[in-house]
Amino acid sequence: MDKGLLDWVSKQVLQGAQPLEIAAAVAREIAKAKALPTDGSQPSLLDVGSLYAPEGIKYTTDLIGSVYEQSLDTLTRRHGGVHYTPFEIAKKLARIALEGLPVGPVCDPSVGGGSFLLAVAEYLSYCGESPTKIVQELLWGIDLDQGAIEVAKASISIWGSFDKWVVPNSGNLTVANSLQGGLSSFADPPKSGFVAVIGNPPFQNQLQESTVRPIEQTRELREKWGVDTGPYADTASYFLLVALSLLGEMGKCLLIQPQSILSTADAEPIRLKLAEAANLEGIWIGGANIFEAGVNVCAPLISIGFTQKPARIWKGPEIKELKQRLINKENWANALAITQDVPTVHLSGEKLGEVSAATAGFRDQFYGLAPHVCEHDINQTAVAPLITVGMIDPLRNRWGTANFRYAGKFWSRPVVNLQTLNETDQELYEWVQERLRPKILLATQTKVLEVIPDLDGKLIPSTPVISIECNPQEIWKITAVLSSAAMSAYAFSTTAGSALSSNTIKLSAKQVIDLPLPSESRHLTKASKHAESAFNAETTEEKKEQILKMSEEINTAYGCDNEILQKWWIQRLPKWR
Repeated sequence: MDKGLLDWVSKQVLQGAQPLEIAAAVAREIAKAKALPTDGSQPSLLDVGSLYAPEGIKYTTDLIGSVYEQSLDTLTRRHGGVHYTPFEIAKKLARIALEGLPVGPVCDPSVGGGSFLLAVAEYLSYCGESPTKIVQELLWGIDLDQGAIEVAKASISIWGSFDKWVVPNSGNLTVANSLQGGLSSFADPPKSGFVAVIGNPPFQNQLQESTVRPIEQTRELREKWGVDTGPYADTASYFLLVALSLLGEMGKCLLIQPQSILSTADAEPIRLKLAEAANLEGIWIGGANIFEAGVNVCAPLISIGFTQKPARIWKGPEIKELKQRLINKENWANALAITQDVPTVHLSGEKLGEVSAATAGFRDQFYGLAPHVCEHDINQTAVAPLITVGMIDPLRNRWGTANFRYAGKFWSRPVVNLQTLNETDQELYEWVQERLRPKILLATQTKVLEVIPDLDGKLIPSTPVISIECNPQEIWKITAVLSSAAMSAYAFSTTAGSALSSNTIKLSAKQVIDLPLPSESRHLTKASKHAESAFNAETTEEKKEQILKMSEEINTAYGCDNEILQKWWIQRLPKWR
């Protein structure tokens, strides 16, 4: 948006102007430039307020929706998950969604400022359809916000009008909750459904207080759309099922999503339902800088009635198509891995869960331990070291080597007072006792998998560190496997999108036990010895040498002895700290 216009919008908001008044001023300016009449046939938005938009700005119809959403107060935008789609992005995605489709009605189930409907209008016009037909018959939309519907009506009417006003047919743009109503949101929907559904539904991260849904609403969504989703599935992901229900016998849908849709366990039932009923035609991996909020976004392209083909992949704001294709349609996360140049690996074998158990604490454990944590003192007896994610480097326990943040404070040698814990919280004390056994501790949100062994079972994992508990004889083997280049590439390719950064790995305890182990071999045996030597190494050089040898042996054990794989992994290893 032009800085002058943005400054004007900010000034009007500070002076108490309402979002519809601000949008109306811009709409009137554009209508005036097109010499459209003010004879009562104009959209109702143009009659709102009496503001005048600033002169000297190049106005386009997409700016009407842009200034409207920019004018909404921060709380409304955050709670509603509102993010205006840049028009250039919307146009490129609309082309991807509509290519190869017959001309027919297109729906945006969460219209917002109308960016996607305008993008569809421009594509259909490019294909030779008349503006009148496009505005009156082909553009449909739903939104909870009456203001958004008014803005969308005005935007597409101004776009398609020249000498006289052309407005959408009554009912084509409607105020409703598409998550509840689906196709019935319209009083008179197209008899054969829509040929395409496209849009940018609201993002509502269920780990953020400002956007969390009431549990009753989550139950309603599960029941309505027939999916047993986890409580943390983003609201945006349910719109994919809405889109599927709106399509006719042959059609496509493309909805922008948070990248968590690619791999999180809570959204897996939605991915599975889509796989059963439709084809994955492609995925756009947008990255983090598409919207002001900096959310990592993507957009799966889903189709019904088309022949299944390897899924295409597009990348970045420029929406550049890559040469690689997504073969395994069940693993959406691999599309993100491909855009990050992660080497492709195909690992198989016995599941880690066959020889171990994995667990991670929750908020209750994290905050429950906090009152019982103190700095280590040589005179203390009934204590155990607390290990946070930041203390774990590849085969190196950094406890006591620096200051680490935990529960709002910095600690160097934090320990849990087991005596006071036992006296005040028996249940949590028993949970801690269960963790005090031989195990491997795995960090999360890291560029490669980083683990440390705990052969004596003396360390307490702090949430979200994952505790992998096993027979002591298996510890070095599992440590070596998890610490290898092959396993980091595999983990990234299967779980990409679930971490805070699109460039890091975040495994859940359930995903950990599903990791495949290589068959027993001399390579696995040698790797185990290298892992032990690396952990016990007294010099940095010796540790690095042993870690590299360990990874090479595991790569070979998996049958993916690959120089590119090893080089990729080495470049991602953390610097010695």
